[in-house]
Amino acid sequence: MDLQPGQNFSITQYSSAAPMVEIALDWQPAQTPLMLDSSAFALTAAGKVRDDGDFIFYNQTTLAGGGIQRAGDGRTFSIHFAMLPAAIDRIVIALTIDQGQRRGQSFNQLSQIRAEIRTDAAKSPLAVFSLTTNGMSETALIVGELYRRGGEWKFRAVGQGFAGGLGPLAQQYGVDVADDPDTASPPTPAAPPPTPAASPSTKPIRLEKITLEKKGSSISLEKKGQGFGELVINLNWHQGGSGKGFFGRLTSRKIDLDLGCLFRLRDGRAGAIQALGDSFGSLQQPPYIQLMGDDRSGASAQGEFLRINGDRWDQIERVAIFAFIYEGAPNWSETDALVTIQTPNQPTLEIRLDSHRNDQRMCALAMLENQAGNIKVTKLVEYFQDHRLLDQAYGFGLRWVAGSKD
Repeated sequence: MDLQPGQNFSITQYSSAAPMVEIALDWQPAQTPLMLDSSAFALTAAGKVRDDGDFIFYNQTTLAGGGIQRAGDGRTFSIHFAMLPAAIDRIVIALTIDQGQRRGQSFNQLSQIRAEIRTDAAKSPLAVFSLTTNGMSETALIVGELYRRGGEWKFRAVGQGFAGGLGPLAQQYGVDVADDPDTASPPTPAAPPPTPAASPSTKPIRLEKITLEKKGSSISLEKKGQGFGELVINLNWHQGGSGKGFFGRLTSRKIDLDLGCLFRLRDGRAGAIQALGDSFGSLQQPPYIQLMGDDRSGASAQGEFLRINGDRWDQIERVAIFAFIYEGAPNWSETDALVTIQTPNQPTLEIRLDSHRNDQRMCALAMLENQAGNIKVTKLVEYFQDHRLLDQAYGFGLRWVAGSKD
């Protein structure tokens, strides 16, 4: 079913057995300078959030109870109807351009945005909403909404531009926003100032996100209190033929893209954390770094994760984060890979693979260094043929032998 703006359909009647639905977003051209962010707002009958926890975005990816989940690549929302609070009547799906106004950008720089509505039970999408964006001057867009009517859940295609970015859009739905990156001056390579402690119920939502745009650019995260808490490093990419993105599925090439790291501890010990050789590490024991599984199929919308025990950061000297194409022809330009680094009480950091070497199998993504107890994060995006050459470039001094994944 192809939807037009304003058109709706009953998900319940169309697929009565579906306990959940996915709203997947994509756009053309796929390679764009725009930094696109998706968000969802769980609203009551009054058209407002109950509290800031009903705002799902890059710094808060799950609704309490699991009723709404945002995928790691930021392109897919999973809505589990049975897990939604009874007070939630409507879910708005939106797309915004990060700092679009400040950068002079708009949706006019895209040709099309698509939303695919699907369920696990359906072999094909329940519906597709394609919106032509040529001529749109806005930097925020309400793509569509799920709403409850007469005991049924329905989806309405909206396609309405909104003046302002994510901050004003969130405020319209009642979210208490502490900052608006679109109106702020460009971030500098300095840690954000500490904020006064506040209870979770009164602390406003922070939209702060920093994209390290240039190779070699860096930022320092300062320790607040006893430690950093748990650092979560996510790698997500488009997997040809696996269902990650509409246009990505038009290709048949599949890539097994692995996340890993080289590390050196303060006591001189060094090593690698990666699925190759089943070296998954440990969060509570040295090296205090752990790889969370191995997404060989590329089917997981959450991508792959590394976790670092930030409360033991004083025992870590440096960590080089890398991605490795284990199977499939090197084709970095089609992966549209994105790395996010999330640290409690710190801005979300983004690193995009915006330069490509399709003749190389490895990419050094970022370096995390211990500088006087703080975390200095530097964007690398440098390509190498294998682990040994990457190691030589950054001086970890490891001995390498051929390995495989069982």
